[in-house]
Amino acid sequence: MVKTVTIDGREIKLAANAATPFRFRQMFKKDLLQILGNEEKAEAEGIDAISGLAFIMAKQAEGADISKMTENDYISWLEEFGPMSFIESAQDILNAYTDQEQTTSFR
Repeated sequence: MVKTVTIDGREIKLAANAATPFRFRQMFKKDLLQILGNEEKAEAEGIDAISGLAFIMAKQAEGADISKMTENDYISWLEEFGPMSFIESAQDILNAYTDQEQTTSFR
């Protein structure tokens, strides 16, 4: 599923599929489903998990080879956005991942 989300005033295509949590683990060495499914972990990981999820989904939408991406690729991508961008867009990013239209709580 591909959705367009506004992050820092820019429209970013995000693609979520069954590979998304595996790509997240491949890149960040963390289990996305455990983070999202555990309130304590979600609060602790917070915006790092959201920005990482947005990165993975944006790169999936571009058709990029995520297996060849490095932490520096992620940091370079983050540098394109303002410091509050992912906080402001967190719910839209999560909704794109879960394929939801309505607002739900991240916590």
